[in-house]
Amino acid sequence: MRIIVGGMNHESNTLNPIITGKDDFVVFRGKEILEKGMLPYYSSTGIIEALSEAKCEIVPTVLARAVPNGVVSDEFYYSLKSEMLERIRSAVAEGPVDGICLALHGSMKVNGLGCAEEDILSAIREILPEVRLTVALDMHATITDKMLACADGFVGYKTAPHIDCRETGALAASMLLRSLKENRPLTTRSRSVPMLIAGEKSESAAEPMKSLINMCMEAEKEPGVMAASLLLGFPWADDEHEMVNILVTTLDDPCTADAIATRIAKEFWRRRADFKFRCENYDTEESLKVAFKAAIEDKIKPVFISDSGDNPTAGSTGDSTDILEQILANEQLLDRLPTPLLYSGFYDAQATADCLDAGEGSYIDIEVGGIWDKINGKRIPLKVKVLKLVNDYGPFNSDLALVQHRNMIIALTSKHIGFGDEDLLPALGVDPKDYCIVVVKLGYLEACFSEIAAKAILSTSKGCSNEVLESIPFTRIHRPIYPIDPDTTYVQG
Repeated sequence: MRIIVGGMNHESNTLNPIITGKDDFVVFRGKEILEKGMLPYYSSTGIIEALSEAKCEIVPTVLARAVPNGVVSDEFYYSLKSEMLERIRSAVAEGPVDGICLALHGSMKVNGLGCAEEDILSAIREILPEVRLTVALDMHATITDKMLACADGFVGYKTAPHIDCRETGALAASMLLRSLKENRPLTTRSRSVPMLIAGEKSESAAEPMKSLINMCMEAEKEPGVMAASLLLGFPWADDEHEMVNILVTTLDDPCTADAIATRIAKEFWRRRADFKFRCENYDTEESLKVAFKAAIEDKIKPVFISDSGDNPTAGSTGDSTDILEQILANEQLLDRLPTPLLYSGFYDAQATADCLDAGEGSYIDIEVGGIWDKINGKRIPLKVKVLKLVNDYGPFNSDLALVQHRNMIIALTSKHIGFGDEDLLPALGVDPKDYCIVVVKLGYLEACFSEIAAKAILSTSKGCSNEVLESIPFTRIHRPIYPIDPDTTYVQG
């Protein structure tokens, strides 16, 4: 069998003013996808491995991925779309195509267009209207009617943090292959639930998500059920389609798909009030108060604070200074800490460049933050010592700088990248276990941090990934919706 593969993966935060462009993406083209693009945290890797095991002829097109950020540049998106479609047309000209399997996010928004997924799926359908098509999605995908009309089967991640990307891709490929081998169509049914959920209230290891995911996994054991997925939408995209969707894909059994989706949706709604933060959580001021007490009086080490309102992996800018301002307002307490406070970190290309120009060991004046998020951040002047510099770090080739201001050490990046990367701090020669307080721009802690945290605090700080959804001035989301409208009623339809 001859199967077309490709993908686009970006989680777009419409509250973030940054336009995500060409320089923010890693793009693999053609055979590069089968070589350099086989990364373990890509769902496309699972797709390709499953198709290879089945001895399929794989036709690679384009695979693009960027760290969550603001909406994607229309110019860049259309160029990427054009290239993918041209490669598909070339594949069709070379011979029959049996199927298509794509790795998409589901919440990629394009400046001036909106939903990228429904646009690219519609365009592919114009070229190959009858060929079976399956899609691997992020758990935080936003589902539209047009997406449902343009693909045969969907499956989303079942873990948050997302550690089953590869497995999800493999399932997307396997249900396509089974449909083709048995010559039975795939049918997908959806049930929407009028809810917005912050990612940090929906960790898969905690209730109620644990039980709801188990419902999906039990449903997948039923005859002919290929995939049952909880797709939560993306709460920091102010879009009329944002809400929870339950998607069930079966082999030619729409009644079963509908019944399962309805059953899980009802249970999801019943448990709506159970979605809560898993760890201690406070506003910015209280978070720091609790952390300083734990470090100074109780000798706890390390205490992690999640700067959740400015989490780049949720599409925030990475330059809100809400927590930094509060730390600097308490410099007497800062100086009492038994070790420096570690802050990872800030996306600030100018400050990073200033450090690179000065060199390691230099003492310089810099300004940090407030370039993009001017509502929750301002330029903060700091007198720092440049401790460590790194060029071209990671797949996005970011420069890094590690600086010290009084009893605080700060990581700086020249590119908009995530701070949950287990290799970033080691690249700067930093072991977070050596610090009494670690502030990191994340929501829930990634495993590399949660495993070593003696105490974890989630700060509901200010930024473009504000966890207090009720405080966000939405203008486009469907209303009423829970919890923004606490009296929302759910009519199953």
